[in-house]
Amino acid sequence: MWPYIVLSVVLGPSLAVASPSIANRAQIVGRDVQLLNNYDYVIVGAGAAGLTVANRLSEDPKVNVLVLEAGDLDHGEDEILIPRYALGAPGKYFYNIPSVPLPGLNNRSELLTSGKVVGGGTAVNGMFMPRGAKGDYDIWKELGNPGWGWSDLLPYFIKSETFTPPPAALATEFEITYDMRYHGTKGPVQSSYPPFLYPAVKLFLRAIRQFGSHVPYDYASGDALGAYWAPNTLDPVSRTRSYARTAYYDPIRSRSNLHLLPNNTVTNIIFNGKTATGVKFSNAREAPIRSVSACREVIIAAGAPHTPQLLQLSGVGPKKLLNSFGIPIVSDLPGVGANFHDHAYIFTAGSVAHDLNPSPTNTSNTTWMAEQLILYQTKREGVYTTSLGNSAAFLPLNEITSLSNTIINGLRSQNPQAVFPVGTDSSIIAGWKATRDLLIKYTQQGKIAAGEFIGGTGASMGLVLLKPFSRGSLTIKSKEAFDDPVVDFGTLRNPLDLDVMTEMIKAWRRMLLTPALQTMGSAAISPADNITSTADLQAFVRANLAASLWHPSGSAPMMKKELGGVVGPDLLVYGTKGLSIIDASILPICPSTHITTTMYAVAEKAADIIKLRAKTSP
Repeated sequence: MWPYIVLSVVLGPSLAVASPSIANRAQIVGRDVQLLNNYDYVIVGAGAAGLTVANRLSEDPKVNVLVLEAGDLDHGEDEILIPRYALGAPGKYFYNIPSVPLPGLNNRSELLTSGKVVGGGTAVNGMFMPRGAKGDYDIWKELGNPGWGWSDLLPYFIKSETFTPPPAALATEFEITYDMRYHGTKGPVQSSYPPFLYPAVKLFLRAIRQFGSHVPYDYASGDALGAYWAPNTLDPVSRTRSYARTAYYDPIRSRSNLHLLPNNTVTNIIFNGKTATGVKFSNAREAPIRSVSACREVIIAAGAPHTPQLLQLSGVGPKKLLNSFGIPIVSDLPGVGANFHDHAYIFTAGSVAHDLNPSPTNTSNTTWMAEQLILYQTKREGVYTTSLGNSAAFLPLNEITSLSNTIINGLRSQNPQAVFPVGTDSSIIAGWKATRDLLIKYTQQGKIAAGEFIGGTGASMGLVLLKPFSRGSLTIKSKEAFDDPVVDFGTLRNPLDLDVMTEMIKAWRRMLLTPALQTMGSAAISPADNITSTADLQAFVRANLAASLWHPSGSAPMMKKELGGVVGPDLLVYGTKGLSIIDASILPICPSTHITTTMYAVAEKAADIIKLRAKTSP
């Protein structure tokens, strides 16, 4: 997993993988077709959500769809397509927005990183493809979103996927089990296992059982607690990345009713009163601003970092903020930019006395890597077929620590005013209380994971805070769309998050002492075993915790308006007409998983909601 991936890769000879470059028949605005004056739907953002919905809406040849994307089309670079180089894509395909100094992290500034390319984060992420547990989605439903629970979303998880089971020999050797009832076989996104897996992962899964958790038969069933295998977004034939562009755009790029305009930033949503009628956009800060109209809906899929920015610039957001910039108010929504959260994580370092072969240490052997490169080029086998791994442990709080009840009782009695900035709107406080009460309920019932342990190949692991109690914010810093928003992760603003992370370090140490991991002679290096006091462990966390695992969520949440919500279960923005949001900003509580698969399912469901609305609207 991540502890052994070297991000600053030096590429050898080109691996000569077929590029998904667009053919002449594609409908690229300004190159293949001219921009129309109006479309039925204008979609802002060409990531997982935007391309999924564009694909589904344009299935009707009578419906015209335009997708605008701030980033470029990739050029089939090895760093995009080859699993071994996951997370190593060229910098031009990323946003990297520095945050404000974070008091919880010793006033460090952290980067908010997201994809800036057609395909969004799916083109540049780690390719891990798990789903959350049933509770991760049922909690959305119980928060006031009918139709958004596990059973509602499962058909869309299935619809988005083509799952290729691992070969029988690989499945037997590594004890990979699956149930085809929960997997798709005709979906756009390819889901499969690489033919190369490190043998130490078998010990990791055994260790989790010895630790006191379990290994579910198939995570995809909604039993996504414990340690388990999960596939990658990997094409089983070419052994290259399957992402939103190759899955949802390239196969249908010749549709004459689907236009794509890359390298253009949407600067404002155009309103006629309360009704969204189009957008303004430009390809550079000083370039002319153009506009296009939407006859049915403007659909925002700009991502959790940028959706609230666009809304605020357009007059949808907290009245006090908008007034401070002289922006006319279309809809006073305090929740725009609030409820922002991400999965913070920390790396621990360990050593093994008896490493298995092969192991991640082999990747430092230039001879071995040269052989592996040839193996990939000729047979599509070997270590170059692997990205960041295929296993992790997602553990409920009571499996991480015996102090689970103490932490929950502390959360129940907590004064929310103490964990939010002075002047926070009462609806935001009410929303936090509502989510807190449900988090307490689902945590006590053991239905959601509190922490992820990314590892499996040795003693080093990544520890991920999956259900943070802290909340941050995203706000505009100017009236200029090309300026970055003000990012406040709010990391460790709630001191109970620090308690959970401290307990996760203690849990990691106990995992290393399981008989399975002791067969390799596993030992802790950092933090060292002699760092034992709570104060010292908390200091280690503050000094080393990273604020973002690239899962930014919740900044325009699907909640009741009186709870700080921005959209309802119909995805329409409160106080407006013809304006919907479909990206990760709507997730009220980020699921305890890596969110790519979730966003494909959310977008598939969103497409059906939007289609039905068109049929039933006057």
